[in-house]
Amino acid sequence: MILLSFIAISCIKKDDYKLMTVIGLTQESYGIDRNNETTLTVLANSPVNGDVRFVIAGDLKEGIDYELVNKTFSFTNTTAAYVKIKFLKEVPQEATLDILLLPVDFGTLALSKAKIGLNLGEAVIYTFDQNKYEVSETGEIAVTLSTVIGTFSNEMPMTLEVEVDTKRSTAKEGLHFSFSEGSKITVPQRRSKGTMKIKLLKEEAGKNKIVLRLKNLPKGFYPGNYDETEVSLVSTTFERLTGSWKYVAFTTYDYLDLNTSWADDPSKLPVNNSAADVLTFDHNELSVSLSGNMKNYFRDTELVKKADVIQMLIEAPGFPPPRVNVMMTEGKANVTFSATKEVVRNAQIGFRITTINGKEYLEVTIGDFEPVDFLQNTYEMVKDWGSNPIMADYPIRYRFERIK
Repeated sequence: MILLSFIAISCIKKDDYKLMTVIGLTQESYGIDRNNETTLTVLANSPVNGDVRFVIAGDLKEGIDYELVNKTFSFTNTTAAYVKIKFLKEVPQEATLDILLLPVDFGTLALSKAKIGLNLGEAVIYTFDQNKYEVSETGEIAVTLSTVIGTFSNEMPMTLEVEVDTKRSTAKEGLHFSFSEGSKITVPQRRSKGTMKIKLLKEEAGKNKIVLRLKNLPKGFYPGNYDETEVSLVSTTFERLTGSWKYVAFTTYDYLDLNTSWADDPSKLPVNNSAADVLTFDHNELSVSLSGNMKNYFRDTELVKKADVIQMLIEAPGFPPPRVNVMMTEGKANVTFSATKEVVRNAQIGFRITTINGKEYLEVTIGDFEPVDFLQNTYEMVKDWGSNPIMADYPIRYRFERIK
């Protein structure tokens, strides 16, 4: 958007000034929309009356390739005027038109030139943020827009239509899931990312896959890394937790090593655990059989579900990290995570069930702890940040495999 301002010009007397209207196009380049049209906008910094004429030159011919719906930008005591161009056939990628505003006697021209077409330098690249999502009760799907030559920024909110590939999807809209605000992604004004929300309605074995893509995109939009995404409806509930799970891995160890070793000794992290360490759930009752470091945190407890939250899977490859749904619960734990100092209280513990290569895994996220044997300096640094829980940015995440 151009910056409209007032300028002063000399009149009859040297010290006699009047304010002149500034008029100009809103942008230097215009694309072609899904209806094969372009609307050009000229703004004035105060209401005016009059017509702004223009000339067009370029690779396309009026009457053959395009037609002008309006012949001038007409102001009728307004601050905005428009000209619509309808393209009569498919516009070649390399074709462009140049528009030049002609001088007017009721104002001074600011931006007077613009280009119209599908120049690659003006192309918009769209991509889903992830090629796979997991949704439990609710989930958020995101699309990011960019350009070849820089960051994308839109002057008005933009709506992108989303469609379900019904042939490849096993879940049915309206039966297994719904779109919370319709099947569209809205990119707010002056932003490059838009989101939509999906809600799980019903779980059914073998009916949990949704394939999404964008449709009816404006001209000049091109796919980036992920032009479609696959959503898995995977809820984490106490019913699904029921059973026994054996320890597999400390999945955030490398992340913590990389991001805290400047302040703390990573060798003291609670890594000494084995497959003999088992969590057993009977609905919301947790029983532990632990001999490794995890015994210093977990306690037999009743769990209470607090919320479904979205967390970044910071240990996963790729940028940005995947965002996943986690069932956040509250239960008794020794928040010092220490064998020598015990402070047992209700703590937030996150659970997420996922399937990898046909095997069912449980990821347990611990962010509510007050360490005294490791990460002490990191804890002192973040405890006043206001994070909830305190160590949310430096979580310990363990992975367990279901015991059949």
